Amino acid sequence: MTGLIFLAMAIAMMTALAGYRGASIGLFGVSAVVAVLWLDRYMTEPLKLSF
Repeated sequence: MTGLIFLAMAIAMMTALAGYRGASIGLFGVSAVVAVLWLDRYMTEPLKLSF
């Protein structure tokens, strides 16, 4: 999933270089929101250590 988030950000950067600012802002915004939600889901879980 993390790789897909980075891929979406890379595509957003390439579309910005191509001149499509609206599409790149949308893709970057979506990927940033997904990244925050992904981190929120997994950073709030307690760490399970087994000894």
